Amino acid sequence: MMSYDELLKIFGHFGLAVLMGILIGLERELREGGASTLGLRDFVLIALIGAISAFLADQYNAPWLIALGFIGLLTLVFSGYWADRQHGSGVTTELAALMTFFIGVLVLFGAEELAIALAIVTLGVLFPKAAIKSYTRKVSANELKAVLLFMIITFIVLPLLPNLTLDRFVTFEAGTVVNLEPDSKSIIIEPVGQPAVNGTRLEIFDKGWKHLGAMVVTGTRVDGIVGRFDGASFDSIEPGQSARSQLDVPALYIVLSALNPHRIWLIVVLVSAVSFLGYVLIKTIGSGAGIGLTGLVGGLVSSTVTTLSFARRSKEHIGAIPIFAAAVILASSIMFPRLIIEIGVFNADLMKSIAIPLSAMGATGFLLAAYSFWRFRKTETGGAPSVTFDNPFSLRSAVSFALIFALILAATRLATAYLGNAWLPLVAIVSGLTDADAIAFSISNLQRSNLVSLDWASFNLVLGALSNTFMKLILVFALGSRDLFRRLLWSFLAIGAVGIISMLLYYDLDL
Repeated sequence: MMSYDELLKIFGHFGLAVLMGILIGLERELREGGASTLGLRDFVLIALIGAISAFLADQYNAPWLIALGFIGLLTLVFSGYWADRQHGSGVTTELAALMTFFIGVLVLFGAEELAIALAIVTLGVLFPKAAIKSYTRKVSANELKAVLLFMIITFIVLPLLPNLTLDRFVTFEAGTVVNLEPDSKSIIIEPVGQPAVNGTRLEIFDKGWKHLGAMVVTGTRVDGIVGRFDGASFDSIEPGQSARSQLDVPALYIVLSALNPHRIWLIVVLVSAVSFLGYVLIKTIGSGAGIGLTGLVGGLVSSTVTTLSFARRSKEHIGAIPIFAAAVILASSIMFPRLIIEIGVFNADLMKSIAIPLSAMGATGFLLAAYSFWRFRKTETGGAPSVTFDNPFSLRSAVSFALIFALILAATRLATAYLGNAWLPLVAIVSGLTDADAIAFSISNLQRSNLVSLDWASFNLVLGALSNTFMKLILVFALGSRDLFRRLLWSFLAIGAVGIISMLLYYDLDL
């Protein structure tokens, strides 16, 4: 005998299942106008069938009842579709019916939030039929291929890449941990081959190649080689773990210790996703949305490509140069908040440290662009072209960015190791000319590895962003009209001045 509270809960679940069925059935009834074999009452009953099958399966510990109910519904729904197939209609209504069944099942199993979310998604897919058809007509095979490639690098390639720095793979086995002495934090290993000499540093890894620390060999005993533990947690060391020795090539290990294939590719995915979002927005707003909005959203795809496009066309459309200048400023300015968000995904401390200088530069750029639009709002721009972008994603571009990023990672790590932190600004400026994202993530990697201070990392990240900004000005000078260059020069100098002043005032540069 069920209690009152249990009965109330069950009736509430059945009522919610009925409500979900009513909403989906009502949408189908209004959309199909009675043309479909399934109507409002059918969807209510389908939701109830799902709920009843889940209730009985739970009460009698018979999950096969859900499968039986689903098979019966599947047979009934598609037999009706088969009988009515001469009308040439799709299977959207039938698939919605199957979704309604499972929504009813989820509600009775207590997953109300998931059931409601799925009902909302289902209605969201069913309602904008005309909009979806209109959008699919705009999608090319090349763009569909880009989506597929993006999904491959995200959901297939990324999980397969090792989440380890490459220096782990150029070590050789020196022995196996056989005993521990917690009082002295000593490790005893059974050597493989020739025992290591005193003072040799051996890296300790678990069976999953996780680096646990190191031991410095202090002597040899009957039971093996003894070493002093050098790491954060002695408790993580266990018998059976591997002690490995490195090759005597310091520069190689410095470079390889900076390269983690999984993290490099994860950043490639993140940057590609931001560019892809910008491309979708460009595709959605269309070329008629205005040059300013195109420049702003185009900056998400690629501020460099946007700048190049407007620079080249500035020689053909003299009357549109004031608007082109504002669009280039917008495209360059959106890079600053984009960097803040991207860095925040991996390094919250660094994001907080760079937020004020980058936000100040971004706000300066947006204000200058707004002033330019206001001043030249009556300028005749008829016939001015919008920016066009090629394939929003390609495997070649992803690999190219990964290689550039890896090279900058290696360069920053080598410069820090051999030249000291004082030379990092030179690396940031030169690397920033190539790619702002790559140098930003490289400096973030240095800071997370505690090789540079937070303020010094932030200063050089902002410096790299400034370098990339002025690189765009050089591109305009080389490829665009002199009038466009002159208009951009003062704006970019103002953005740079705000950045430099905020960097000098905000950061403690005591190395």
